[in-house]
This record gives sequence, structure tokens and C-alpha cells, in this order.
Amino acid sequence: MKIFNNQHFKKLHETTGNTVLSFFVPTNRHSSDGYKADKIHLKNLLGKAQEELVKLKGMEEKDARETLKPASALLEDYDFWKYNADLLAIYIIDGDLEYLRLPIPQKESAYFIGQRPFLLPLIPELNDDGLYYLLLLNLDRIRLFEAKRSSIYEIELDQEEVAVSFTDEEEEMENVGNLQAQSNVGDGGATYHGHGDGSDEEKKVTILNYFHRMTNMLEPKLNQRPLPLFLAGVDYLIPLFREASKYNHLQKGHVSGAFSGEDIKTLHKKSWELASRHFDENREGRMEEFNLKKAKSLAIDNDSAKLIKASISGGVDMLFLSTDHEHKWGTFNEEQYKLNFEDCPTGKNHCLIDLAASHVVNNGGKVYFLPADKMPAESQMAGTLRYEI
Repeated sequence: MKIFNNQHFKKLHETTGNTVLSFFVPTNRHSSDGYKADKIHLKNLLGKAQEELVKLKGMEEKDARETLKPASALLEDYDFWKYNADLLAIYIIDGDLEYLRLPIPQKESAYFIGQRPFLLPLIPELNDDGLYYLLLLNLDRIRLFEAKRSSIYEIELDQEEVAVSFTDEEEEMENVGNLQAQSNVGDGGATYHGHGDGSDEEKKVTILNYFHRMTNMLEPKLNQRPLPLFLAGVDYLIPLFREASKYNHLQKGHVSGAFSGEDIKTLHKKSWELASRHFDENREGRMEEFNLKKAKSLAIDNDSAKLIKASISGGVDMLFLSTDHEHKWGTFNEEQYKLNFEDCPTGKNHCLIDLAASHVVNNGGKVYFLPADKMPAESQMAGTLRYEI
């Protein structure tokens, strides 16, 4: 599976061809019937695309079939379908096949024929999967993960640099205490009791002291790349850690439970439920920023043509799109800085909303998809500007 990132997006954004086909197929991660439904979705798309190639490009049917052959061959490749994510994106660019498996849920299949790849469905993987830390509080061993919506991996903590195990520390202290007690037996029969032998309150104080030591070692490392931090673990450990922590990006809420090394998928899913709410709140903050910029004439929500041109020219730093927006087909003349809107796809034009969004991402901006009722002024697209236009 290829890893999709900004560099890959940039490469696709800069790609053009005489005939570029873009297919988007919702897929199932697991199937009991050989991924039959997924294959049917793709087969149906290829059939429709073949008809469109004849209609839009004036191809003979045999030439259209030959153009689609690289994707058609996937229908017979059983192993190919065993590695599905949520979305399969396929591009055929002048006969060359490229595909991406992405963890982006999409309800319906879609295809586009033009002279550049259609990229809008890929953008959420770049902009909506914010990174975060997940710290699993387990007294046997603290584990730190870096995660996003589509993946999670463990960050190895050096035991020489971070006190990762409360249990190991307790056992070491108990062993030292036992040795001291044994050496004193002949002098007066002294005995030693480990730290775990006290009351619950004494145990909590001992754990709190451990968290103070541990966070003093861990948090300077987190601050080298500050990300939102979410916690997981049994409930009584969470408030103790919060009392000890000085990390400015520690988030509210936690994933409750005693998790083992076999529970990573469950841990990831539950932590993303927390993290996604955090990122949703950030989106609300972006709307506040939009309103502030609009008051300074640095936002557009009622002129799609102006916003599309500003996006293409690099003037938009944040673009909002309604999740149920309609395509705006046409072309853009860079020399004349002019848009030409058309009623439908012709095989030579492109969706200008896709073109605008692709330019925003390529120029370092962000594109966010919002439900229609969350959009500014009930518009299909809106954006903030880097400078007044």
C-alpha cells in the first residue's frame, strides 16, 4: 500500500494528459464473498466510463476498452482486493495506472474524465487527519503512540531516559529494602515492607510521585514536537497523571480501560473518537477566524468565481466546501486570468472547485469540508484570504 502525503498530492496536482480518468470506489476492509460488491462497483464504473470515452473523446469502442484495460485487469486479481481500505482511488493517465487505498469513507462510486486527475476526494486524508499523541498509562509499562485517523504507531521510549515502569521501580526498591533488612537481621531482626503494602491513599501518593518523575523526563521530548495528547488507562490513574503533568497540550477526556499489546486497534479507534471531537472544535475556531477576517475584507462567501480565481492564484489560505456542493465545470485561462464556466463535463474541461481546492493545498493552505448548514452564508464554498483582493 502506498502512503499518501503532500508530496504525492503535489505530483498528481501537477500531472496532466490527453486522457486522464479518475475512479473512486468505496471498498470493504473485510469480505466473505471475495469482495464481490467492490468489484461490481468498479465494473459498473468502467462500463459507464467506456460509454463516456466514446461520447466525449470520440473513441471507437475497442479503443475505449483498451484505454480502460489497466483498471479492468484488477477485476481478475483476487489478491489485489485483500488489502482494501475504505476508498480505492484509481487513475489512468494516458494509459498508465496508479491507485491509492485510503481510509476515507465515501458512500457512492464516482468517475471523472478529463485532462488532469480529480483530487477532491483525497484531500481529507491530508487535512482532516490531525496528528496526536496517545499515552497509555499502565503501571507495568507506559507506552506512547503517535496517531492520526488512518494509522497509529508506537514511539519507543528509552528506559535510560524515561521512567517507563512503575512496577519495575517498585520491585527494585523492594529488592534493595529486602537486602537491607537481611543485613540487619543479626543486629536486631529488622524487617522491610514494600511500597505496595500500604493503604490505597499511600499507594496513590507513591504513583503520583512516580508520575512527577516520569513526566519531567517525558514532556521535554513531547515539547520538541507539541501535539495534542490524549490519555488511556484505568480510571484511577488518569487524575493522578493530570495532577503531575505540565504539558500544555494535554486534552480533556480519556480512553478508559486496561489495554494490552493486543488491543491496539481498539485503542486506536476509541482514541480517534476523542481526537476527532477535538479537531471538530478546532474547525469551529476556524469559523470564528473566518468571521473576523470577513470583517476586515479578507474573506469571501458570496462570489464563487472570485474565490476560485483567488485560490488558483495562491491568495486563499483556508477554503471551506459544502459536503453536498455541485460541480462547477469549466476552464481557467492563466494568461488572461479568466474563468469560463460550462454546463457539463466535456472531457477537456474540469471541475473548477476541484481545481481551486487542489491549488489551495498545493500552495500550503487548508481545505475543510463542512455540512451545508455549517457553511458561511449558506454558500457552497467560502474562504479566507492571505491579502485583500
